[in-house]
Amino acid sequence: MEIKVSNTGIDYTGVSTTTGAKLAIKFGETKPADDDTMNPVEMLGASLCMCIAAMLRKFVASHKLESEEIRVAMVTDWEPGDPQCRNMKITINVAGDWDEQRKAAFLKVAETCPVHHTMAECGGIDMTMV
Repeated sequence: MEIKVSNTGIDYTGVSTTTGAKLAIKFGETKPADDDTMNPVEMLGASLCMCIAAMLRKFVASHKLESEEIRVAMVTDWEPGDPQCRNMKITINVAGDWDEQRKAAFLKVAETCPVHHTMAECGGIDMTMV
């Protein structure tokens, strides 16, 4: 997978050269008050929650279980300007009447999310200036 981001002023556009998918945000001090795009750290949290929900949806479908809604929420101590998120709490709700054994299975599936693995186990990130 390759992602390329370009920036002019407060406009950022990311493109996956693998799939062609795009993401655009406005970020910076002059961002209009009515712009509701997430900042990059919020997108990181949303990516984690969406990945968990996608893994759970796939599990529910593959096991022919019924669940109309899957909700994943994250709370963190991060505030704009902080260098990192130190604490994250994820709450997962798979709609339905599930016993503790099924809930434990859902949690194990949630932990297989690639974004979760990357955030929990990330090695170094190599950066090069060209």
